[in-house]
Amino acid sequence: MGFSSVIVEGIILVAAIIAASVFAATFMGKVFEVKDTFTQLARKNVERLKAKAVIVYATYDKDLGCFLIFAKNVGKIPIKPINEINVYFGTLGEARPYMYSDTPTSGQWSFIEYGVENNIWELGETLELRVFNSTSVKTPYYIKIVLPQGGIAEEIFSQTIR
Repeated sequence: MGFSSVIVEGIILVAAIIAASVFAATFMGKVFEVKDTFTQLARKNVERLKAKAVIVYATYDKDLGCFLIFAKNVGKIPIKPINEINVYFGTLGEARPYMYSDTPTSGQWSFIEYGVENNIWELGETLELRVFNSTSVKTPYYIKIVLPQGGIAEEIFSQTIR
């Protein structure tokens, strides 16, 4: 009876080692998965902090029939792609989202790069946003630009349309 209990104990010991190995491998896999998630989250937050734009001037162009908003990339990284920027425009307190279009019409916006035209808003580059309003707007006007990385630039301006 003593010999069979040694065999049983050996089998149980081997099974315990295998179970512990499976648990450790699963646990370490999840630890690395969590680490990767936190690394990606930290990278995105750093990118968001480095992406910065300022609105430097805004006016209405009667000939084009749109508002022209000039903004500059003053951050530490290029902003790309430009056509994924979210633009909100309208009367203060009633701004609406505008969709990007290569050939914009009412309720849409487009852009002109002053620099290298590559759909990347390079450091120090000025961007002209052309916002074709879809509703009547009254002063003061409000413009908000949300960058793909999460940075925000917003401005309130008033100008008589002539």
